[in-house]
Amino acid sequence: MKRHQKKLIKALLISAAYSLVNTTAKAEIIIPELLDSDDKNCSVDQLVKTKTYHNVIKMGPSGNLYGVNDHRSHSSHRSHSSHRSSRSGHSSHYSSSHYSSSSSYRSSSSSSGLTSGATSLYSTPKKTFETYSLGDRTLKKGLYGADVDVLVRKLINYQYLRSDGLKRQSGYYLFDNQVEQAVKYFQEDASLTVNGVVDSSTENALLVWSSSKTHLRLGVRDLYVGCSGEDVETLIQLLNKANCPPNPEKFKIDNDMYIYTDDIATAVRVFQAFAGLTVTGRADLTTINKLKASTK
Repeated sequence: MKRHQKKLIKALLISAAYSLVNTTAKAEIIIPELLDSDDKNCSVDQLVKTKTYHNVIKMGPSGNLYGVNDHRSHSSHRSHSSHRSSRSGHSSHYSSSHYSSSSSYRSSSSSSGLTSGATSLYSTPKKTFETYSLGDRTLKKGLYGADVDVLVRKLINYQYLRSDGLKRQSGYYLFDNQVEQAVKYFQEDASLTVNGVVDSSTENALLVWSSSKTHLRLGVRDLYVGCSGEDVETLIQLLNKANCPPNPEKFKIDNDMYIYTDDIATAVRVFQAFAGLTVTGRADLTTINKLKASTK
């Protein structure tokens, strides 16, 4: 068999092996000297020294192999210039015009694991009420979902909302009148626009809030002996209006906060008996609502 024929056969074998190589770099000529080698133990790693994007091989008239970029979907990319070198009788230059014009495209495609010219079929799944995170959407009355759950838990922790009596829909807390009022209380304390709508400014303030900044509103929690806060002071004011006043001489104050004493509990019992409620001395929500209604 003539040397030239052997060379062509070897070129075809190299081309087949070359197409199996995982590619990451720009196209360049395969080292032509290997085509002239008679070494029967050449490995693919020895034969393929430079990788291409598309495993596309071009064979020259003399049997030389070239790695060719296959991104030709646009007519502006179809012109490639070839240059010959007289050195060793081999031509070995790849046109850089196509590479420079689409380098940014290749870079983004390569980094995302896509080959040049391929279109990604993946798109971010659309979120639902079950997958929303707090901050994904503006929250207002009527909504429900995972993000409303996070909001409600924060409002409970910061003592703006009672944990009992909350409504649910599809297994999640419902943004109802109670939640809206709690949001308004928080916005008031945080010096925000008081509208009951959780936008980005309200959400950001919630994320860095501290319970020490919360002004306790009457009705957000049950009151009993030992409690202290602004809500205890409000309770005393309502008991006075309901003609069931605690003894002022027995008031206790700690850090400017009124403390729920036994004398206040006695005044609550008197009101509960007068209003036909269960007499416990504990200012629960039923007692507080009745007290508010009777003093309007």
